[in-house]
Amino acid sequence: MNKMLQEKIIECKNVKFYFTKERILYNVDWTISKGDFWAIIGPNGGGKSTLARLLVGLLKPSSGEIIKDSNLRIGYVPQNTFLNRHFPITSLEVVMMGFLKPKLFGGFLPKGAKETAMQLLEKFNMESFAHKKIGELSGGQRQRVLIARALCSNPNLLVLDEPTASIDPKSQKEIYRLLQQINQEKAIIMISHDVSVLLGYAKKVLYVNKEVKVHNLPNNINTACNTDAFDEHFCEVEMLMGLWHSKIGERDE
Repeated sequence: MNKMLQEKIIECKNVKFYFTKERILYNVDWTISKGDFWAIIGPNGGGKSTLARLLVGLLKPSSGEIIKDSNLRIGYVPQNTFLNRHFPITSLEVVMMGFLKPKLFGGFLPKGAKETAMQLLEKFNMESFAHKKIGELSGGQRQRVLIARALCSNPNLLVLDEPTASIDPKSQKEIYRLLQQINQEKAIIMISHDVSVLLGYAKKVLYVNKEVKVHNLPNNINTACNTDAFDEHFCEVEMLMGLWHSKIGERDE
């Protein structure tokens, strides 16, 4: 079982990305394995969303390479997904969009798409909203629908860019618990500004600020951010883990 969890599905080797002459990402060496749950953190403009787009193939590295397992299938929930709340489309129809395959004269739905879409909505406790217009749902409900859409292709890696942005704390925790269940079968990469996701949900953390720094939870919490690129980085991961262990010690006394 442990051998399976360590099996690589993506490997980034010295990946760099430039936009015109601006250096967005550089020296990215990173490996994603089966069973991983990565939280990606870092400042705005640090390259987190760019890294996600590189992984899913929407962008190509300026140099370096991204090696993917031949059986890799990626589901992607982008940041600020465009959804016109006034457009007359139901939750079920949004999920079914995940089955569409681009063709010269439009897309097509596979046999049983509607049934599978309903099963996904049921899995996320959203079946009663199947025929509700997407604009009538709360932020947390819409996010569940979008995650269900990303799962239509039966991916073995789910990449989410800020899935809990602008969602109330209760809905955030529901999304985290949902992702934790999904992680039993699929690897997950989640970009988040909510560092609380580090404690209790994510297994590993990638700090992205032009370069990347890996943190394993909880075994690697004392690793110092000692590269030149991170001299000014106050390590949120170690701070949170230190506070967490302090609270445990206080309760034990």
